[in-house]
Amino acid sequence: MGLVNSIHDPMVDYDTSSYQKTSKWASILLDEIVYEYAALIADIEDGKVSPSYLKKEIEKKVDQQKGLFKAEQIKKEIFDTIYGYGLLQSLIMDPDVSDIDIPRFDFILIKRFGDFEQIKETFSCEESFEQFCRLLIIRHGGVINAVDAHCRVSDKNNRLRINVSIPPRNATGTSLNIRKHRHSAYEYEALEQLEFLNERSRKIIEEVNRSGKNILVCGKGASGKTTLLRTLIETGDKYERMLICESDTELYPQKKNTIVQHIEKRRNKRGSGSLESLIKEGLTMSLDAYCIGEITGSEAWPFVKAGYTDHRILGTLHAQSSFDALERLLMLMENETRIEEAALKSILANSMEIIIYLRDFSVHEIISVKDYDKHKKAYEYEVLYGKGG
Repeated sequence: MGLVNSIHDPMVDYDTSSYQKTSKWASILLDEIVYEYAALIADIEDGKVSPSYLKKEIEKKVDQQKGLFKAEQIKKEIFDTIYGYGLLQSLIMDPDVSDIDIPRFDFILIKRFGDFEQIKETFSCEESFEQFCRLLIIRHGGVINAVDAHCRVSDKNNRLRINVSIPPRNATGTSLNIRKHRHSAYEYEALEQLEFLNERSRKIIEEVNRSGKNILVCGKGASGKTTLLRTLIETGDKYERMLICESDTELYPQKKNTIVQHIEKRRNKRGSGSLESLIKEGLTMSLDAYCIGEITGSEAWPFVKAGYTDHRILGTLHAQSSFDALERLLMLMENETRIEEAALKSILANSMEIIIYLRDFSVHEIISVKDYDKHKKAYEYEVLYGKGG
């Protein structure tokens, strides 16, 4: 159990006015606690250590300052800040909110069903907001400071991806983005009701997934790539033995015949390998399929090679169209091999069978890649849905 689940009851309404009026003393004590017990806070969040020890230490520090403030009030403010999400707690618990975006301390946007809206509540000042963001990173095992001024971590208990940037990287002050992941994948019927799919695109995607095709899902950020990938995983062959490789935990498969591996990020420790090494090591595991949550670098080449050697591959990629996705993969592959471009394009065409391009949280086009014609210097393909090209 993480801190939120073990100490803070998320169903109890949080007093936002109390959070915004956190006293000077609470802020000072919180800084001391975070500095002194950073590793312990992260271990408690991971469920490795009981929170009782930290709770006693916090009470001790507060009680040492008696007479300067109302001790019980300060304890509550500190506990709520460390163990929960304070001002954001109700948004974290709202199942309709998929994203929380805070580019400045006094401006908070949320996304519901693909649409952004601004909320009235804000943090009281830049200092309290930065303190809150630093604590989120530390609590989940990350490191953030003037040298490493950006960090991305996962809250596995609440299924969140947390991105924080601070000065000097940010000239405009601290920024925070939280992406929330559903506790269960959408079924096709639900995606159709949300207009993510229509009858035709749903039928095509169900068929190519059922037949075990290699599938790449592409689009810009927040277009629904992870949403669709989770559905593809859950609705695939239940006997298909799949390795899922992620930089940050986001997919949370319920399907039993999956093995999930990710690059561990801990304070004062290097990550355990890379996505590329996870794929290479997976070749010894008698796998049927590989899945990469997000392809961004050197892992592209072993990923495509796995598809070329008769493994099934699934993954997502940031791209502006189906064919932009092919060019982006090629660019990432070229850095990892000396094979000539025409041969790489041929390998790519024979590995990446289906490309699904998403836009504005809906399927925009689906193409089936057939081959690469070296003489015409062009991919041979069939548009299954949308305009293609």
